Amino acid sequence: MEQFDVIVIGSDIASLISALFLARKMRNVLVLKEDRYTDESTESISLIDPENNKYHFKYTRENILHGYSENSLLQKYLDTIGMDKELTLESMPKEQVVLDPETIRERIHTFDQFRVYLVRYYPKQRDQIHRFFKDLERHYNNFVSQYFGMLKYTDYTLTSLMIEWGDYSLQNLLEKYFQNQDLIQEFILNSQVGGFDPKDINSYHFFMAFFCGLKDGFHLLHQSHSEIRNLLLGKLQIINPKMLQNTKIKSYIVDETRKMSKVIDSEGNEYSAKHFIVSQNPKAFYEKHFKDDVVNSTLEKYYPNLDTNKRICTLYLGLNAKASTLGITELVYYFKNDLSSSKRLIRLFNYKLHDKEASLHSKGAICIDFCYDEGDSFLEEEILKRLFEVFPKLKKSISTMKFGKSLPYYTMLSEESVRKNLSINDQILIESGENIQLFDNLYLSGRWMRPEAKLFGLIHDGIVLGDKIEEKLYYGEDDDTFYYLTNDEIMMMIRHNFGKKTIRDEETHVNFHIGKSDYFVRTKKKNITIHHGEYYHPDFSIYSTNDKLSNLLLKKVTFGEVLKAGGLKYQGNTALLYDVVNAFGLDDYQESDPYDIVETKVKNPGMKFLFAYVFIYALMAFLFNYINLIWLAPFAFVLSLGVSFWKYKVLGRPVWFEYFDVGLLFVYVILSIVWPAFNRVHVDDWILLPMGLAFLVAWIINRPIVYLFRQYDYRSDYSSSLFFKVISNGLTFMWALVFLGILGMTYVTGERYVSVLYNLVFFGIFLSYYYPILYVKTNIKK
Repeated sequence: MEQFDVIVIGSDIASLISALFLARKMRNVLVLKEDRYTDESTESISLIDPENNKYHFKYTRENILHGYSENSLLQKYLDTIGMDKELTLESMPKEQVVLDPETIRERIHTFDQFRVYLVRYYPKQRDQIHRFFKDLERHYNNFVSQYFGMLKYTDYTLTSLMIEWGDYSLQNLLEKYFQNQDLIQEFILNSQVGGFDPKDINSYHFFMAFFCGLKDGFHLLHQSHSEIRNLLLGKLQIINPKMLQNTKIKSYIVDETRKMSKVIDSEGNEYSAKHFIVSQNPKAFYEKHFKDDVVNSTLEKYYPNLDTNKRICTLYLGLNAKASTLGITELVYYFKNDLSSSKRLIRLFNYKLHDKEASLHSKGAICIDFCYDEGDSFLEEEILKRLFEVFPKLKKSISTMKFGKSLPYYTMLSEESVRKNLSINDQILIESGENIQLFDNLYLSGRWMRPEAKLFGLIHDGIVLGDKIEEKLYYGEDDDTFYYLTNDEIMMMIRHNFGKKTIRDEETHVNFHIGKSDYFVRTKKKNITIHHGEYYHPDFSIYSTNDKLSNLLLKKVTFGEVLKAGGLKYQGNTALLYDVVNAFGLDDYQESDPYDIVETKVKNPGMKFLFAYVFIYALMAFLFNYINLIWLAPFAFVLSLGVSFWKYKVLGRPVWFEYFDVGLLFVYVILSIVWPAFNRVHVDDWILLPMGLAFLVAWIINRPIVYLFRQYDYRSDYSSSLFFKVISNGLTFMWALVFLGILGMTYVTGERYVSVLYNLVFFGIFLSYYYPILYVKTNIKK
């Protein structure tokens, strides 16, 4: 049974975006479509009037995309999955709002112009409007910067929008700023939440899409959600045709650690993965497969509207005249409603302006979205009466009509008990979805999560979930992994492997795409530099994951095995592929046991034994400035001998440096006894010089002392790498500078500062931990 990184069950837009995100990061992904997807936002309706005029609608209610512009967050999301050039969009800079039968206003829907519009019509609220928009802009900037940080693999955290506004309904939030209820209603006259009462709207879900639209543009989307889904499936098919399978899952199997281990389909086939994504309503899913009262009761608090009785429907109208002659001149009209009524108009969409082929040139075609409560009786006369009040000429111009399919229409505001007065950690759990996770490696996705954010919310959730799983796969969860290589360290290993073999004499650029990180390597003969980012016209590009490249560099697998399994892909000349592979040491498989390391409860025991030797020796040297050596050397000798015995018991046989250290201390013991003048000289030069020279000579001949101890702290496949030895040699040189630096600086500063100079020992210990990180960071150029 093949072990996948991720199995996606279902095929809504959010889950497919997660699948594509991970597949493009070279993760082993399987999509089990289950054939249960229905595009609830799109309808195809054909009408024929009494005069045999035909009208055809292919109408998507959720056809407004928020926040797309060059370099916007949404554009970067789509670029990450290769979809930024796939969508057909039309800018929508303005919209009409119907406030009453006599009042239709035009709103220019940009951040600044929307603020101007509100100040113009609600001048008494001017100061409050400016304060609100100042806060809104701050939250937008923070939101975008945090998620750009996520995509760029830099630090990011909970957004200020979630922290400050995440526990409010839209009504409660806006009442913090405004007293005018008409002004508050302006915020629900849009495609996101039209027809809802603001007290039922999750302000966080609403604003994450709304402010991106105001800042980065609103666009009319020409593709249906089903067509977007097909684009995603097509891209997955290109990556790996075997990635997509049609089957129905019968059962979900949990192991003894309470993790999802595998799923079984209706034909008895088993599929195993590290992580699972299920595109399904969580209440229905858990009730069917895991009857857990605690989870179900928690779900009802966080997602109380999963079984909403609110319904949305569309009335399709074929007209016997152009809509423009009836006063309907613009594309979209939003309607202000009496919130005490359960039957509410949402918007009028002038479909003929969107699709010229919908009807004959002289005929109009419009769509009317409205919502109502399930169980309420509604008559078409009620809908039409409201329309005729606003557009009276419409009354005699309708030649045919039809109601579309009625579907659930919901917002998702949690109960107060689970959204009020929360700690930051609680908010992080909610934002990541962990608050309703029954199993650590099982994730549920769908439009039910953030219905107020519409398509922006689906794209956002798909990317964020994919990133979350990628990060878990990136860091790994295997207990037998003693050392985790970062992407930067992988590139430095590649750099140090280069030189014995080269690519070619002329300048060559090779891009490495490792998970979320991009690098380009510039080589010419034996010269090499590594940069963050990507070269726009590379000679060759490699796409792989952290673990696959680590295994190649640590000689655990052959290049052929990784290439055949699809763990590495490339773009460029095939002949150049093997030049690159050989030059960077990516195909040097060796049989070895990488686990020959002694398990201890202490982290980095090898280096800590080295620190013990160094500290004892340095302490003796320091005290020799004030105390006779006869009182120091024997104690230092015994202590070092004890450290050697302890190390032998813990890590095994001694290394040559231990013999040198203990032997040198024994010599000092003898000299302090037989040479009284040396015993009383009180000058540490003779103590510091031999140790400093030992480290310096070891560095010069490339036999690093630090390697003798540091090798115990890591797996042998990593410690045998050239990169590891270079780092260890650098640390050896650093310790040579510590001892020789203390010796030399006393002649500059004077002996009264000797105690200050010995702080270099503590600095050396500190730097021993952070030097490898600094070395890597400073050798990869921005």
